[in-house]
Amino acid sequence: MVFAIRMNDALLPLLPSLVTLIEEGRVGGAAKRLGISQPRMSARLATLRALLDDPILVSASGRRGLIATDRARRLAEAARRTLADLDTAIVSNGFDPRNAVRTFAVMANDNAAVIIGLPLVDAVRSAAGPSVRIAFHQFDPARLGDLESGRLDLALGAPAQFERMPGLKTRTVVRDRFVSAVQGGEQFVGDLDSYCARDHVLVSGDGGGFDGLVDHALAVQGRSRRVALSVQNYLLAIEAVATSDLVATLPRILLTASRRDLTMSDPPLALPAFTLASAWHTRADADPAHRWLREQLDVVRPR
Repeated sequence: MVFAIRMNDALLPLLPSLVTLIEEGRVGGAAKRLGISQPRMSARLATLRALLDDPILVSASGRRGLIATDRARRLAEAARRTLADLDTAIVSNGFDPRNAVRTFAVMANDNAAVIIGLPLVDAVRSAAGPSVRIAFHQFDPARLGDLESGRLDLALGAPAQFERMPGLKTRTVVRDRFVSAVQGGEQFVGDLDSYCARDHVLVSGDGGGFDGLVDHALAVQGRSRRVALSVQNYLLAIEAVATSDLVATLPRILLTASRRDLTMSDPPLALPAFTLASAWHTRADADPAHRWLREQLDVVRPR
């Protein structure tokens, strides 16, 4: 096995010479076609004979010059196909979504999946054939390494979630503001005292947490609120608001996308912008199929 690998390493650079020698049937013609000297081509022929343990070209009867051995012809035909396939792979830098067979693996939590993931699915279905599909995976920071291995193609999440993973490229795909939501038809009093007096629902990414971005902003003002419910799922938080008197402060675009009859207003305190980013590994940056997927994401991202 080791010998075969070493032989292949030596043989691969000589495949064009092998094909040309068989097609030309003479060293001089092969040398001229490849633009090298005849002595250099003769040296390549000698190397091929030693590697393959075959004369490659033998004398023909009469004045016919040289002819290829049967084994050399078979090897040259295989080499010709290999070189043609390699040529196609190098020259081709496109991706035909209508005829491709590809499943893209995208990691996203329910927030990112609703806001940008589902529009991405619609864009892919519109622009691609039936054999191009998307598989969503639940967001797990421990799986960011799967972007490097190729088990995942893309991740959608908060930019901070990708900072600790070297080798990732990121791009902001959503930038929006936070709004406060209450049950549809309910009057929402927007001053800070009324806001802090209400019971709130909070989304805890790690699960079980009772303070977050809003609580940090309130603490700066020496204020606090009561978080009555902590959930790990954004859609559950919206459902809790729609069926109770709880208040949720969530991205406006998520609440709009949920199509629930909720009353929304700006919260009575300054909050940083809500952002979502896409992340992928540099190994896939130049891949035509992956580039096409990112282009679809650019099509659907909110402006």
